[in-house]
Amino acid sequence: MKTVVSRTGKKLFITASLFPILTFAAPQSSNVSPLSPQPTTCIVSTFSSTGDNYWKTITLTLANQCGTTIDFQNATISFQNIIPLNTNFWGNFDPLSYPDNNLQITSQGSDGNYLASLSLHFPTEPWANSKLPANRSFQIKYGAVSDGHVGSASVYLSGGDVQTGSIQLKNDSSKPSDVIQPYALVHVIANGTNISNVQLPWGGTQNVSGLAQGDYSITAENVSGSNANYKGSAVPTTVSVIANQTATSTITYAVIQQNGQLAIQLQTLPDELSGYTGNPVVKVIQSDTGSSVQSTLNWDTTTTVSQLKSGSTYNFSTPVITYNNYNCEPLFNPTSVIASSTSIPATSLTYRCTQVAQSLVTFSVKGAPTTLSSLQVTLTPNNTTTPITQNIPLTNGTGSKAVSLTTGTIYTVSANAVSGYTTTFNPQPLTVENGAIENITLTADSSDTPVSRNGQLHVCGTQLCNEHNQTIQLKGMSSHGIQWYGWQGSNTGKACLTTASLDILANTWKASIMRISMYVQEGGYETNPTAFTNQVNALIDEATRRGIYVIVDWHILTPGDPNVNLSKAKTFFTAIATAHKNNNNLFYEIANEPNGVSWSSIKSYADALIPVIRTIDNKTIILVGTAGWSSLGVSDGRSSQDIINNPLNHSNIMYTFHFYAASHRDNYLNEVDKASNSLPIFVTEFGTQTYSGGGANDFAMADRYLQLFSQKKISWINWNYSDDSLSGAVWKTGTCSNGPWVDTNLKPAGSYIKKNILI
Repeated sequence: MKTVVSRTGKKLFITASLFPILTFAAPQSSNVSPLSPQPTTCIVSTFSSTGDNYWKTITLTLANQCGTTIDFQNATISFQNIIPLNTNFWGNFDPLSYPDNNLQITSQGSDGNYLASLSLHFPTEPWANSKLPANRSFQIKYGAVSDGHVGSASVYLSGGDVQTGSIQLKNDSSKPSDVIQPYALVHVIANGTNISNVQLPWGGTQNVSGLAQGDYSITAENVSGSNANYKGSAVPTTVSVIANQTATSTITYAVIQQNGQLAIQLQTLPDELSGYTGNPVVKVIQSDTGSSVQSTLNWDTTTTVSQLKSGSTYNFSTPVITYNNYNCEPLFNPTSVIASSTSIPATSLTYRCTQVAQSLVTFSVKGAPTTLSSLQVTLTPNNTTTPITQNIPLTNGTGSKAVSLTTGTIYTVSANAVSGYTTTFNPQPLTVENGAIENITLTADSSDTPVSRNGQLHVCGTQLCNEHNQTIQLKGMSSHGIQWYGWQGSNTGKACLTTASLDILANTWKASIMRISMYVQEGGYETNPTAFTNQVNALIDEATRRGIYVIVDWHILTPGDPNVNLSKAKTFFTAIATAHKNNNNLFYEIANEPNGVSWSSIKSYADALIPVIRTIDNKTIILVGTAGWSSLGVSDGRSSQDIINNPLNHSNIMYTFHFYAASHRDNYLNEVDKASNSLPIFVTEFGTQTYSGGGANDFAMADRYLQLFSQKKISWINWNYSDDSLSGAVWKTGTCSNGPWVDTNLKPAGSYIKKNILI
């Protein structure tokens, strides 16, 4: 109530793993004669490469010149290469779908070179495509120290394993009783490179498929139990893979009773790895059995490895270190050592470092809570290199950071969990190319919001009810006039309604409703109907996005007779109802504070406007102002009896009541108490100060009102969510411009209202 007339002031997710897809299958008969594979010669291949003397990105383009559509489902591609290739690949597969199999190139020695092979499998869902039209092409990309291809590639259709075979790993041992680990870890090695880590169940079998023809070493890691350690053995330790056939290696475990040892001397940290904090982990492999143990080394230190079989020969394996734009290749000298129980023979581990190509990738974060200062992002590569962590700095929920990464590497992107938010990544996985952008979007969980819990509201008797016919109470905040303190990016004097401030209102204060106060006069709607309608539309969308209810307030003050602005009101509410008729979170407040007119005049206005709205939207609750600045007539010496004697004859109608605790005493409190027994009441505006919106707070009187509203489930809205100079604005002056939206920037009224919303 005021005796003044103005207040100024939503892919496919592909994760390319280093390791081949593990499939369970029965071994194929060893006496089956393999078919003689024939490549499809009308599929033309070309190789090209980019990069420098240290690293190349090689592109293999496959073009369909067959004159008809070709299905690449289960296709195998092979080519000769002068260096071994055991690496991942990626590419531009359009118009085909992105493959869903293990994107891995394997190779074996062949005729003085290495025969490199890869397979393609595409999703089988209805939306997927594996068929390449005539005269179209796609690209396969991989990284290597040089482009070593020889001649052209051969493409084998209708059977992805026509150029590949499988290895069946069989675990003949049952799980020891003192071992917790439910599997044995077995390594498949080609050309000295570990190409697959297989978690082999105790007493079970597992197939490693899609392997290029050639010889593979099988090693089984030792297993530790609470009472003993167990040595894994593979028989045979080397298997030959033949196209279309399955080789078998059997794994067994026995208690280790060994006293042999050897030493590994690790060099000082290379200059190229300055700042690197990791430590090499070396796999020590027994040559005759394939069993292995792991040992973590320290730089510039000699580490002794014990519990080895004295007299047995051991080889060594450790991953390449990729760091600071360098690939550092491990070199053991000698490459094998015979373990001894009487002496400690040693090998030395040094690294040969070469610079690799780097690309700058931008990580862009949006939608985070405004209180979050940074987001930790983890990049997990699909090779054996160490994951990378980066902290993205955030301001008001957004931020970005450019990171230099190794070109061609494929990363799975993840981030620290943020309570109440869901995080999505696009693209996922990330393939490193210069200029790539990784978009990280946080979305507030909408599974538990006021709107999701209550749905479309309606009036039931004198109460506000949800879609389950349960009586509810809404509590929230009103904006100031949006021509002065409105939405960011709109034509407003100061942006107090921002992404950050509305996040605080909905997520931190837990408000269930907000009120958009659009003045009609005083620089408001009549000065630019289109701009103010657009601003209200935007704010409705923001409330909807946060899952809270929203009141559209036709904020009349002067003139106090709502009939003066009837034509404008019809135009405005027609536009709003048309745009949002499918929303389930709206209220239409059609006359903020009628004054100087009787209830009969207000009713005449409502009877003229409500049918206009109802022809478009027949479900949204309409809030109707009452006489005497929405005092139920008390400020005019009248009472709610005027309404009770002559109520509106429309459904889903509520009547509004406004009060200011320091000015409106017991007679106002008693009137709203009495009226709510006969009429559905919604308190769409109140303050803890005087009717001017300023002055001293009377929290004791405000408590009496709020206690009544709690008892009778009368919903309420507080004036106002801005930083104007009056005591009724909840934020301290300057907060809207500079933030932050924290409790220390609340005025006393703001702290009081926040506390009562949270109750």
